[in-house]
Amino acid sequence: MAAAKEYRILLFPWLAHGHVSPFFQLAERLSKRNFKTYVCSTPVNLASIRLPADSSVQLVELRMDSSAELPPELHTTRNLPPHLMLNLMQGFQACGPSLSEILISLKPDLLVYDFLQPFAAKLAAAVGIPSVFFAMMGAAYFSYYHQIYTSGSAGGYPFDAMDLFEDDVYDPRMIDSLLEGVVENEFQCGSFKLSTEIVLIKSYGNMESKYLNHLSKLSNKRLVLTGPLMAKESHNVADGEITDEIMNWLDRKTKFSTVYINFGSECYLSAEQIREIANGLEISKANFLWVMRFRDSDGVISPAEALPEGFLERTQGRGMVLAKWVPQVRILVHESVAAFLSHCGWSSVTESLYLGVPIMAMPMQLADRAVNAALVVESGVGVKIERKAGQIYGGEAIAKCINEAICDEAVYRKLKNRAAELSEEIREKEEGQINGVVEELRELCVKRN
Repeated sequence: MAAAKEYRILLFPWLAHGHVSPFFQLAERLSKRNFKTYVCSTPVNLASIRLPADSSVQLVELRMDSSAELPPELHTTRNLPPHLMLNLMQGFQACGPSLSEILISLKPDLLVYDFLQPFAAKLAAAVGIPSVFFAMMGAAYFSYYHQIYTSGSAGGYPFDAMDLFEDDVYDPRMIDSLLEGVVENEFQCGSFKLSTEIVLIKSYGNMESKYLNHLSKLSNKRLVLTGPLMAKESHNVADGEITDEIMNWLDRKTKFSTVYINFGSECYLSAEQIREIANGLEISKANFLWVMRFRDSDGVISPAEALPEGFLERTQGRGMVLAKWVPQVRILVHESVAAFLSHCGWSSVTESLYLGVPIMAMPMQLADRAVNAALVVESGVGVKIERKAGQIYGGEAIAKCINEAICDEAVYRKLKNRAAELSEEIREKEEGQINGVVEELRELCVKRN
């Protein structure tokens, strides 16, 4: 019996680590199921990928014009000053000629593209290559903003859990004027509409089932779940020292006594918000491990420069503050860690749920995070830190949330049990969901050939 044909798939993510990593994880899984996979991005993003020794995924460099404002090291959202985000988006849109050359050279059977990339789907169609949109955020987010885009407001949205502050909601139409190749009057600039037959979505089942159904109706597309696409943590020699330091510190803490705090690789806090978080942690009764991030342009060398004077000394013993890479998965699974205080980026939510760790939701900066936080609370796996509309999170509210959720044994046990249930559910479905993706993508490739 002849072996099944090895089809070629080119995966083309947006220029953010939170997008490049899941695209790569999908490429890895497809490559182990008789697909030849390629991940295309700028050199600075490709350099961040740690290829496993047994990986057959090929990395393809996207040529992007540089300028004094946007040198090659800023062809990524990491360390990008906020005022240059529009420059990066427009520079990325101008990469059409480079992508066309890659499509013609590689001759893939299928293109998998990210959000806000209608130009990619159109270029693929021009050379007879079908393309599929991979929706990197959850169904709750996409369905909520699809509703706003279609009707002009969230007034007709059927799910009460998404009762958001006005300052947490953006106008999804504002992006249309910024991008090339936009499909007029279509949500996400036509990313859903241009997708061939299906849309892949990084979702994992029951907690989003009603949102998945609503999104499918709004977009008129069949949604195919990829599951969590968890990365296996890999470490180099340089990581060993900090990993040992953290693990030894956590080993000295009692079970479920520590809050892990990390706002992601691209969420930078104001000096005022840092002070309020520090105040809340000092007031609270919990141990804490806080990972801070600073832009190169901030000019901050160490956490001590950003924190209130004397904070590190006053919390010595029960607090650790770092401003470097940390082994997040190993931290989250450590028995002393009770909860993840998170900005609620979808990747962070996914990781926490997969590992069965309750979430303390502190959404900020990007639009999907407030929706994700509401979903976490609705699912019974987390609590949200309260704030007033238009204001930052206050220290007293942070301390109150920590003490009520973590230090109240009955409340915490309920959160932890629910997190364990969701973790088991996600893991049970993981393999079947990837196999479903394989079947759908192979069928599209067969139709083309």
